Amino acid sequence: MAYDTDETLRRNRNRSWWKQRTQMERIGIVLLAIATLIILALIIAISVVSGKIKDNDADKSKEDKDSVCLTPGCVKAASTVIQNMDESVNPCDDFYQFACGRYIKDAFIPEDHTEINNFKVLADVVKKQLKAILEEPIKRGESKPFVLVKKFYNICMNTTALEDEGLNTIKKILKQVGGWPVLEGPNWDENSFDWKTSTYAFRRHGLSVDNFIDFGFTHDAKNSSLRRITLDQPQLDGSRDNLMRGFEDQLVNFYYEYMVDLAELFGADRAFATFEVRNMINFKSEIAKITLSDEERHNVDTLYNPMTIAEMQNRYRSIPWLELINNVISSSNVKILPTEVIIVMAPDYLARLERLLFQSSKREQANYAFFQTVRSLIDYLPDHIRDREQQFRAVYSGVSQKPPRWSECIDKVSQHLPIAASALYVRKHFHEESKAAVSEMVFDVRNELVKIIEKLDWMDDDTRKIAIDKALSITIHIGYPVEFLDDRTLERYYAKLNFTTNNYYEVVSKINLFHIDSVLREINDPLNKTDWRSRTTTTDINAGYVAQENSIQLPAGILQGVFYDKDRPHYMNYGSIGYIIGHEITHGFDDQGKKYNKMGDLENWWAEKTNVAYAEKAKCFVKQYGDYIVPEVGLHLNGKITQGENIADNGGIKEAYLAYNSWVERNGPEPTLPGLNYTAKQLFWLATANCWCSKERKESLSNDILLDDHSPSRYRVNVPFGNIHYFVEDFNCPAGSKMIPKQKCQVW
Repeated sequence: MAYDTDETLRRNRNRSWWKQRTQMERIGIVLLAIATLIILALIIAISVVSGKIKDNDADKSKEDKDSVCLTPGCVKAASTVIQNMDESVNPCDDFYQFACGRYIKDAFIPEDHTEINNFKVLADVVKKQLKAILEEPIKRGESKPFVLVKKFYNICMNTTALEDEGLNTIKKILKQVGGWPVLEGPNWDENSFDWKTSTYAFRRHGLSVDNFIDFGFTHDAKNSSLRRITLDQPQLDGSRDNLMRGFEDQLVNFYYEYMVDLAELFGADRAFATFEVRNMINFKSEIAKITLSDEERHNVDTLYNPMTIAEMQNRYRSIPWLELINNVISSSNVKILPTEVIIVMAPDYLARLERLLFQSSKREQANYAFFQTVRSLIDYLPDHIRDREQQFRAVYSGVSQKPPRWSECIDKVSQHLPIAASALYVRKHFHEESKAAVSEMVFDVRNELVKIIEKLDWMDDDTRKIAIDKALSITIHIGYPVEFLDDRTLERYYAKLNFTTNNYYEVVSKINLFHIDSVLREINDPLNKTDWRSRTTTTDINAGYVAQENSIQLPAGILQGVFYDKDRPHYMNYGSIGYIIGHEITHGFDDQGKKYNKMGDLENWWAEKTNVAYAEKAKCFVKQYGDYIVPEVGLHLNGKITQGENIADNGGIKEAYLAYNSWVERNGPEPTLPGLNYTAKQLFWLATANCWCSKERKESLSNDILLDDHSPSRYRVNVPFGNIHYFVEDFNCPAGSKMIPKQKCQVW
């Protein structure tokens, strides 16, 4: 009863309280109640969602676990990336150091190498594979090309014969071609020497004929179906800049000391040799001064100067051109006529050479030619002479030891009998299924270049159409020619080559003459651009673009290791061999490749306004790279001579990246690698950088900066990556990051 009374009183009080509120207060109370209900509902909803999020996190964790690739191929790929990288470095500050820092720290440069990188590592693997093949016994009935290549390797490996016969063999050859003045002494007959007749003698003995003029064969740049004889300035036995400074240059002084020692090792009187060598180097310095620099030769148009022999005779009258060319380009079925068109690549050099030959003594000319020749023959001489050569090489390369003999002999096999060596190699070590997979990548990368061309705002429509047509017309050579598997085809090729001696130099001389005669027999025939004999050696760890063919070559040797592996995710392959494919394709549109049409002929197919726009974009690269100073050696990069390679690097990586994205659109995303907390796109960039992980000797780095048309490895990674916004986005690099240049450069 009391309860009822209390409840009645309570209700009455509440009613009284509510009645006492104003209308506005009542509205506020209602709104407060509604808000409270909403808050309670939100709390409940958040609790439910939170539970779902936790469930989703568990599911995502499971998905992440499932999306990591744990196959042997992926584990191997991950291991390589982890071993190379230094994660203490911010990738937006220095991606090369981030990707390759540990490699640089831990890598050991072998005493016989100028540097160590993945190209060198793979080259050593291929060499060992080829060594094992060549050291197999010659089988009964084995095909002639393989017998020849194994015999040649064994002859090269016979160092006992080289020690016993090498020096006498070379001295005998030098005597037969006119006599080396520094050896003949004061009694050398100057009146008996003529640089032209000595060149003819060198040709007959399989020696280099390129001491004063470089003789060659190539496509006619404006009609690439024709073969042409070319005349050019010689390759100098040393750096042009060093030689031009003469004895004011330290390296030239080291060269002088070595040449005096070399003459003495051949039997010359040392006191006499010091005088002779000094005069020879002065003459060589004059040769260097009349040659064009690499920068001056950079424009291919300046190297195309076709003339008939009759026109040459009228222009350079002191040299009997018809006689000279017929004696150097001599063959039983080839007779050069005055109407023959020759491509003169350095017309100013020939004019200056005439004056220099008139002003200099025959002794100086002869010593120059013979010293050049002797240095080219060092590999066929005993160890005590080759050791002195190595001491000189160490000055500019930093390499203190010769490579092991077997390694040298593998190089000689690949140089002198490349087709036989390549055929042996691919029969044992190339995986045929790789060819189809790489072909798909080539088409993907090329298609991305086409898409890029389609969207360029600086290119007119007519030029765009021709550019796309050229890109789609690029011929692709992957792995090796099928002829390498056909014994009868190889036997026909080597039918006229036979070894009748075990003397190392004499065998090399015979091989050289065989190759020269093979070219000369076809000099007047139309040029077959798909000729299997002209493909890159399959054991070469490289790739290439041939402008005169509008073709790219991806030999079997490079389709392995860090560059390609069929058992790892595609982002790794597109980042490595895919990038290399893009690089080579882009060479067809670099500052030199752009001058050739789809047939491989030199032609200006660019509209003037578009050509000007291209030049401005290319100029950006020249300045951008040229502004970099390499801290290890204190030298600026040469943005001009590296221009073509830099354009190819920047275009190639962009095309490969877009090609991989297109692959993902068709096939879906791929799992990532174990132990690496990076996305597939980030791993793409790491795969590219891993191709260039390198450790160089300072001497070699300096030499490369001065002479190589490629930028050093660090700048082949950091500069192109920084120029591309996809990299910046994938690694979330903030504005102002060191990897991002103030002015980005881009052509393609």
